[in-house]
Amino acid sequence: MDNKKSTGSYYTPTFLADFISKRVLSFFENRTLISILEPSVGDGAFIESLNKHSNTSIKLTALDINSDELTKAVGKWNNKKSIFENIDFLKFYPKNKFLVIIGNPPYVKKNRLSQEQIEISKEIHKNENLSETSVKNIWTTFLIKSNTHLTKNGILAFVLPSELLQVKFAEEVREYLKKEFERIEIFTFNDLMFECKGQDTIVLFAYKKAIKKGEFFTNITSKEDLKNNSFILKNNNLLVESKIKWTHHFLTTNELTFLDNLKKELNTVNHYCESKPGIVTAANKFFIIDKEIEKKYKLSKHTIPIIQKGLFMNGTIVFDKQNLIDLEKSNYPTRLLQLNNNETISENLKKYLELGEKLEIPYRYKCKIRDKWYVVPNISDKPDAFFFKRSHLYPKLIKNISDAFVTDSAYKVKMNNGYDLNSFVFSFYNSLTLVFLEIEGRYYGGGVLELTPNEFKRLPFPYIEINKNKFDRYTNNYKNKENIENILKQYDYEILNSTLGLNNKELKKLKIIRNKLIKKRIRK
Repeated sequence: MDNKKSTGSYYTPTFLADFISKRVLSFFENRTLISILEPSVGDGAFIESLNKHSNTSIKLTALDINSDELTKAVGKWNNKKSIFENIDFLKFYPKNKFLVIIGNPPYVKKNRLSQEQIEISKEIHKNENLSETSVKNIWTTFLIKSNTHLTKNGILAFVLPSELLQVKFAEEVREYLKKEFERIEIFTFNDLMFECKGQDTIVLFAYKKAIKKGEFFTNITSKEDLKNNSFILKNNNLLVESKIKWTHHFLTTNELTFLDNLKKELNTVNHYCESKPGIVTAANKFFIIDKEIEKKYKLSKHTIPIIQKGLFMNGTIVFDKQNLIDLEKSNYPTRLLQLNNNETISENLKKYLELGEKLEIPYRYKCKIRDKWYVVPNISDKPDAFFFKRSHLYPKLIKNISDAFVTDSAYKVKMNNGYDLNSFVFSFYNSLTLVFLEIEGRYYGGGVLELTPNEFKRLPFPYIEINKNKFDRYTNNYKNKENIENILKQYDYEILNSTLGLNNKELKKLKIIRNKLIKKRIRK
């Protein structure tokens, strides 16, 4: 499947275009004419589906910024009542509104848009009383602008990234949709709908008028569910009214209430510690080197130890000097090139910097705005602990007793006065915290869980104090575990009973919730 990153084109599978087209058309079976807008035709999947499944006359308006794609789409439409226009949808201002707007808008991050596109997007959002912070990706502007071109009884049907359900900037967009449409339907999927790395998608149906009003959700486990219409749309008022991300629509009202009540009893992570992003090099492969490169260019006096990825941390909650030596022996890149603005450039260092110039690293944005491109800023102090922001089955919080710094793959942790790092690390690994990591974070195609700095800071946290002997035993148990479930089974009751008074029945309920969240994220 063709994936054009520069234009944000993620083409729609035929089965999905067919399902969306048939569902929309079924609401207008008694009409003799339907006006439909497709604001970004791409390869014409929706046009082909509308042509195939319509028993009603369609007046189609189809747009695309790419003239070649538009030409292909024209060949898939045999109805004379149509307008095909080569134009950026952001600049499209029709005389009349449409009964249906359907399609798969482009997914292009703000930093890839032209300045003109950014300014137009800001104006579109401002006109709908939305802030500039919601202009993070062009799909939000397509969504907002499309709503303004719908009739009072119109339907909008879009394939969208799952960002709509879970990221902070989309929270404002979700509120906007609730205000503008009487009924919203969200279809999430167990399988990636697009054969492109990392793009998790949903389908949105939004109805200006509806008999049964509200926000409805369903999760699709296979293509056959769509083909056979074997799904149930369920209303989840508590989810929608709360600040919980819509990705978790499959949690019951009872489960959501249970979690909310526990959350109210706890302080959050930022009560116990300070956390900041690690070092941003702007080019890890160049600035973080292994011992062989360090030796070849005689750079040892210019480097400091650093951890690049959480993947290097498997199996431990205490990272010490021996762990660092083991990584170096395995030839992992563990040395950060640390230079200053007054650096004396030796012949060997000059040769290495020339390699970076050949790779055009000085022209990368973050290097370009530095006084000297090769001076990595904000090194600061080595962290007391690392929290790695991305994870698979569970995130990692690791005490650091080595000399290593860390990249921005992790947040640096420093305890607030009155709280103990050993106790914080011990308290972290429990079922409740791991549940809220799933609730507060967001996930991408392939099931990678990620927490932003603010999401980490606001995690509800059941903190208990322990002594050094207990932490040493815990460290050994963690190191020898088969999986994280061994640790939860051993320590859940101690942590959650002493902080929240939870009994075994409630602990079992937490486990069920966590399993539901993980299975959905990793599509198990």
